[in-house]
Amino acid sequence: TMEQLRHADRLRTVGGLASGIAHEMGTPLNVVSGRAGLIASGKLSTEEAAKSADTIKAEAQRMTKILRQLLDFARRSTPQKTQVGLRQIAEQTLALLGTLARKHNVTLHLDEGDKAMLARVDAGQIQQVLTNLVINGIHSMPEGGRIDVVIDRQRVRPPADHGGLEGDYLRIDVRDQGVGIEAEQRQHLFEPFYTTKDVGQGTGLGLSIAYGIVQEHGGWIGVESTPGEGSCFSVYLPEESGA
Repeated sequence: TMEQLRHADRLRTVGGLASGIAHEMGTPLNVVSGRAGLIASGKLSTEEAAKSADTIKAEAQRMTKILRQLLDFARRSTPQKTQVGLRQIAEQTLALLGTLARKHNVTLHLDEGDKAMLARVDAGQIQQVLTNLVINGIHSMPEGGRIDVVIDRQRVRPPADHGGLEGDYLRIDVRDQGVGIEAEQRQHLFEPFYTTKDVGQGTGLGLSIAYGIVQEHGGWIGVESTPGEGSCFSVYLPEESGA
């Protein structure tokens, strides 16, 4: 049942991204159509026709990449943990959400850090977690702004409700410049069906699903927020042994 809920959450996200993806495809399609028309006219020299063909090929590859990102995210897959770089997952997530961010006048930035941030995770599930956090950050900034994703190491003691001894963890911060979250709301953020969004704009399941995924990976999600200044959601995951 949990896996079905997670897949439904991914498909809901895909639905939200669909209109932006359709708009993103419009530009390369227009380029392809225009260049193909020029070639078909027979008025181009051999060199000009070759250049137009190269342009068509490049734009087709661009469209293929966009569609592959969306399909890979939507695909149902059996949970499988493998050693993977968290930076790679973050890069794929921000590439997927680039169109949505631009539509809301939001800039996405991935901090240049140590690329050898290896963890044993299900890449698709962690991408789902980051997608949820980034989309929430975008929606928290109606006037636009910037979201920073930072990946770092930290030696930390897990919170009391998680339990465990102090240890080394990888931390993924998703920082926005949004409206922030009031203290009384923060304690309910990860409860199922709790949402601060308007009616019809959210199910209230996204963050609870994200928290469940991270818990199953041996980690937790922390949040710090200042009303009017923004929020920072931090995903803590055990670092892969021997990384």
